[in-house]
Amino acid sequence: MALYLLAKKKQEPARIRSDHNEDKTLEILKKWLSSLDGYYHSINAELLSSPPERLKDETGPANWPSSRFTHIMQLREEALMSARQAWADYIWFVDCDVFITNNQTLKILMAKERTVVAPMLKSDGMYANFWCGMTEEYYYHRTDDYKPILNREQVGCFHVPMVHSSVLVDLRRFASEGLTFVPSNIPDYKGPHDDIITFALSANRSGIPLYVCNDQVYGFVMVPLEQSDTLQHDYAQLTNLKLEVLAVENPPLPVNELLSKYVRDHRPDTMGFNAIFMINLERRPERRQRMLQCFRELGIQAFTVNAFDGRLRQLGDGTTKPPLKLLAGYGLALAHGTALFSELQVTHG
Repeated sequence: MALYLLAKKKQEPARIRSDHNEDKTLEILKKWLSSLDGYYHSINAELLSSPPERLKDETGPANWPSSRFTHIMQLREEALMSARQAWADYIWFVDCDVFITNNQTLKILMAKERTVVAPMLKSDGMYANFWCGMTEEYYYHRTDDYKPILNREQVGCFHVPMVHSSVLVDLRRFASEGLTFVPSNIPDYKGPHDDIITFALSANRSGIPLYVCNDQVYGFVMVPLEQSDTLQHDYAQLTNLKLEVLAVENPPLPVNELLSKYVRDHRPDTMGFNAIFMINLERRPERRQRMLQCFRELGIQAFTVNAFDGRLRQLGDGTTKPPLKLLAGYGLALAHGTALFSELQVTHG
């Protein structure tokens, strides 16, 4: 859906690659591509059918042997070279586990006028699509700068040693000619056999700073699976991420109606309880809708109950009593609010 919203009709070409799938990715992509007439200047798609579902030395969907890194390096490098040969102004690398929710993302990133820039993408945990530190061996290193950027305590565009998953490159700048995903293209390369690390080091060698911007909520990214994880773990993480999206007061991740049948619906139940109740103030409809959406994602059947509203105390004769007075100095441990004077009277009076 995001790619529909982001496209300037008939202006941008799209390049899509997918192979070694063990789910319905190819079926979904083919159906989606068949509906794109008029959305892109051109579409270059190579969808390789499976089996084989994995490379020869892969042991699972989250296993990353050297051959898999090599394969990804080749795909990314081919895309980069194709964009250069077409005299494209920009190339935007977007991984399939990324959810762009801001339909102005591309426009905003281009306006940053950086050679390499990435929109900050949060997950349902501490993982994101940037690093703030790198070890001497060129691997990830957590620094004190990371959390303030991740949590948007500091807002702006930040020079970092690594960006990945969603990266915009300005090909109009001469320095971008030094960017590569292939280690053999970098003289005396001593880093690991890894596409994103190779790209970061090529940027460093070319004097190109990498920037991540958190001035907007641009979207979200999935947490990578551990090597022994199955696709079931991925489905669970997707549910967690969809809840995280709702938690930051975003609307639910949009679903193209054409592809709605592929969304997993949970049959609602009460999780073994007799009943589950959701108590909510009627004057807070946005919160109610978010909670109901969360219950739908989790498959929880809940009854909605209007909470007692201290601001609108309706009497039996239709008149309204004044709002309850708050007693200063008393806090509620869970809500960090203030106890109501009438509550203390009932409890202790």
